[in-house]
Amino acid sequence: MGSVDLVLAVVVAAANLAVAAVLLARSRGGTVVPRIVGRPQPFPRLRAAMHACLGLGMGVGWLVKDIFPPHSMGDTVVFNVTRILLVAGLVTALLGAFKHARADHERGRRHADATIIKRVEG
Repeated sequence: MGSVDLVLAVVVAAANLAVAAVLLARSRGGTVVPRIVGRPQPFPRLRAAMHACLGLGMGVGWLVKDIFPPHSMGDTVVFNVTRILLVAGLVTALLGAFKHARADHERGRRHADATIIKRVEG
């Protein structure tokens, strides 16, 4: 592995894991929608999982690919684990893209409607 590849792999892994850590830290464990670069980031746990999978899959997978000889058992295991991590990152990215966050007033209205229904039934 060349020095450029090594630097790129470390940067990819560190950047994605840092974004995941910032998302979890700013969201207080996923209970608050954090603002990063001025934009709200809905579903912070889902996004943090996506960045962790991408960081581990791309960066760490890239780093360890040259440890084992080609077509060995270790190389196959690393390849499959990296593939699973990248697919998990893709799935979480798609879930985050297609899952729309509800506005706070809609959430409050649903809670109020449920409270009224409980009072009427009870």
